[in-house]
Amino acid sequence: MIRGRWRLPDGPLASDRSIPFVDQATMIAADRAATDRVGVSLLQMMENAGLQLAELTRLTLGGTVSGRLIVVLAGTGNNAGGGMVAARRLAGWGADVCVIFARPVLRLRPGPCAQVEPMLAAGVRAAVAGHDRSHAEIGGEILRADAVIDALIGYSLQGAPDGAYQPLIELASLGSGPIISLDIPSGIDASSGERPGSAVSADATLALALPKAGMALGEGRRFSGVGFLADIGLPASIFAQLGIPAGPWFAHGPFVRLG
Repeated sequence: MIRGRWRLPDGPLASDRSIPFVDQATMIAADRAATDRVGVSLLQMMENAGLQLAELTRLTLGGTVSGRLIVVLAGTGNNAGGGMVAARRLAGWGADVCVIFARPVLRLRPGPCAQVEPMLAAGVRAAVAGHDRSHAEIGGEILRADAVIDALIGYSLQGAPDGAYQPLIELASLGSGPIISLDIPSGIDASSGERPGSAVSADATLALALPKAGMALGEGRRFSGVGFLADIGLPASIFAQLGIPAGPWFAHGPFVRLG
């Protein structure tokens, strides 16, 4: 897939048939098992997710992000935390990164909130949509961006995105660079693939730990673009406990391309 000066990486390639797609409830159970039973912390998973998201963005932009403008759209949940880690990493690699929050930073959950200070220390610019910057100004930045990262909602979607998220979802597609969604395009139901309202139309979706069923169902199939799967450090024992057969999916690297 090529548009302008970017191209999604080709591999390593994994067969969709070898990796199970899971619904929201199963992924919630896996995340809880990781933190409560195994001791993999939320911040560890967030760091791993953000690093792989940054790496996918770097490879998509030709192997370097130095001097490139990247806009990260962030919500208030854990998905935003992964987006902020990616922003910090990309800034460290020389990118000009701007994080646009859908809501004031004080609304962030504890995990993502812990990412704000190190992100700002890395030189990332940040603003709250409709407060620090107008939606028209944000649209102008997205028009100039080399890539847009969607870290707004993730698999926690319940119903249609509200008035804080909808304008950013609609602005995401203004530019000519790639749109990369974290875990599931914002506005797509992770279990059914339904689109109850506005949704980000991604060029690529980087699923975390296991691909979400909504990526392959309903409108989710069209809105997810090319699927990738990232290793965020969940051991195979967690999947076995949930009755999910685990395989050596990441034998050739920390993320794979699906299908």
